[in-house]
Amino acid sequence: MPDEAARKQMAIDYARRINAGDIEGVLDLFTDDIVFEDPVGRPPMVGKDDLRRHLELAVSCGTHEVPEPPMTSMDDRFVVTPTTVTVQRPRPMTFRIVGIVELDENGLGRRVQAFWGVTDVTMDGPADATHPEGTRA
Repeated sequence: MPDEAARKQMAIDYARRINAGDIEGVLDLFTDDIVFEDPVGRPPMVGKDDLRRHLELAVSCGTHEVPEPPMTSMDDRFVVTPTTVTVQRPRPMTFRIVGIVELDENGLGRRVQAFWGVTDVTMDGPADATHPEGTRA
């Protein structure tokens, strides 16, 4: 099992890689059968193909994540990260989320849950008419 520092680093690496548009690098952080719920309450994405499509949309929307210091669990399985996420398209928006990642024995994410609701989103400017309407990636 990865130690606390490694679990926390995984969350930081996720944000760094998504901000750089490194989709393959992000995918390397997860198991092949990843279950990714963003947000919790919608049907989850299952597997790397689903996650790749989600990440491609996130990158195309100009997603930028700023994580707060991650927290971990005493059972060596979880890392929890409050994060501020901004997107530029289809309109500038800011999301306050809490991400919970369950890691496997190799330190790869096997399940991700992103908690956020309507009141955790602020609209920051006008819509971008050149990008198809959609929701947070």
